[in-house]
Amino acid sequence: MAVTIDGAGPLAGATTLNGLTIPTTGFGKVLQVVRATDTTLRSVSGATLVDVGFSITITPTSDTSNVLIIWQAVVGTNGFTVDTYFTIADSSNNPISGAESVSQYLTSINAYLPITVMAWASPATTSAVTYKLRWQEYGGGEGRIQNNTNTGQLFAIEVGA
Repeated sequence: MAVTIDGAGPLAGATTLNGLTIPTTGFGKVLQVVRATDTTLRSVSGATLVDVGFSITITPTSDTSNVLIIWQAVVGTNGFTVDTYFTIADSSNNPISGAESVSQYLTSINAYLPITVMAWASPATTSAVTYKLRWQEYGGGEGRIQNNTNTGQLFAIEVGA
């Protein structure tokens, strides 16, 4: 069922995205949505923070806009206890607010769990900005991102100030 936001209030104007009506004018409007997908099985071992190879680029329409970044995937282990840490960073490896170090601890052999990581950026530019997923693992096992069985998704949503 679609949810409709009444256009008579401060959220005048709206559009529908996947059955949800969202504001297109006024404070907090969604200006654009960029989506990247990944179907590659990815793995990591060792305590060094590394790029996962999954990134997204968005070009803000205003230098006062903010960007909500959402990453969703299934993570798992290959027979060992793993303690994984994820971060969403800019192209200079600076962590983005809200996603500085998000952990997932897996204790079962071949355990798999969904994970969602969100971050909020204020790039202050109208030039293209790239955000990427970084990852490290503690515990001696091999952490996995199961994009080969469940498509990983990375969203960059520009929100008007």
